[in-house]
Amino acid sequence: MRAILFQGKGQVAVGEVPKPTLKDPGDVLVRITLAAICGSDLHIYHGAIPMLPGSSLGHEFVGVVEAVGEGVQSLKPGDRVVGPFHVACGACRACRRGEFNLCEKRGVYGYGPLMGNLPGAQAEWLLVPYGDVNLRKLPEKLSEERAIFAGDILSTAFGGLVQGGLRPGERVAVIGAGPVGLMAVESALALGASKVLVLDRVKDRLEMAEAIGAIPIHVERENPKRRVLEETQDEGADLVVEAVGGEATVALAFELVRPGGRISALGVTTTTTFPFPLNSALVRDLTFRIGLANVHHYIDQVLALLEADRLKPERVISHVLPLEEAPRGYELFDRKEARKVLLKVG
Repeated sequence: MRAILFQGKGQVAVGEVPKPTLKDPGDVLVRITLAAICGSDLHIYHGAIPMLPGSSLGHEFVGVVEAVGEGVQSLKPGDRVVGPFHVACGACRACRRGEFNLCEKRGVYGYGPLMGNLPGAQAEWLLVPYGDVNLRKLPEKLSEERAIFAGDILSTAFGGLVQGGLRPGERVAVIGAGPVGLMAVESALALGASKVLVLDRVKDRLEMAEAIGAIPIHVERENPKRRVLEETQDEGADLVVEAVGGEATVALAFELVRPGGRISALGVTTTTTFPFPLNSALVRDLTFRIGLANVHHYIDQVLALLEADRLKPERVISHVLPLEEAPRGYELFDRKEARKVLLKVG
């Protein structure tokens, strides 16, 4: 079958790999119809995440069930499905607590040996373990272009806001207007934020954030801290969402949050240490949270909002390419010439 394969730093290609087959009773074989390139895929593309050449990539997908193992209860061939980007067993202590992102058997599709060495979803077929846990049947009228966001970046942003304690009427600052940041705008407004401020340096992304309903702040053309204070009656944001992943942007989050406020860090990072402003956080009574997204915990809520037309993430899509043009999609996304790239497979 065709799949997008890592070739080395800055290089991906379409190649042939064996089609997967059912192995365990809980397995589900999914024929992929639509995949996507995620910002975290670029960490692999840049060589920051260990990956063997020839490994398949991708973790955002929707598709159709082709076959199920004898132990699968909730799905049957022909069902349209979406799945979280990470897998969970549903039975370990962490899963029983609802902490699926901490599953003892967790892994991320197409993310190399550090994350379970699972095959990627930018391919014609994907074998999903523990299918009853790791797949959701799509509502009949929900489009694939909208549903695919539930499996990763939309549920990531939505969950980050909920875990950040967002209350109706509060003011939110989002650092980064990439795909996750734009999903944070969508989610914050749906959850009742009175004002959403978005910081970035890419004009096209800021324009999209404004179209969704945010106030754009170009960090290279104005002082972001001063502007946030102006927009929040000199207090700062009640909740700051860090959607980039890096020392400088996390440090900026501490500058933008009001005393007594919260910071929710969502950006995937390869940074290993950060000089935490311990004294300032203590005096200002700040709450800081960070963690891998618990998509399983939020995906059903997100799918319900998508079906009800309360969230419209598909408007951030800038390119829809055939699977064969995935290398071009990676290049466009890496150069920030694309907001979100989808790959038509089936």
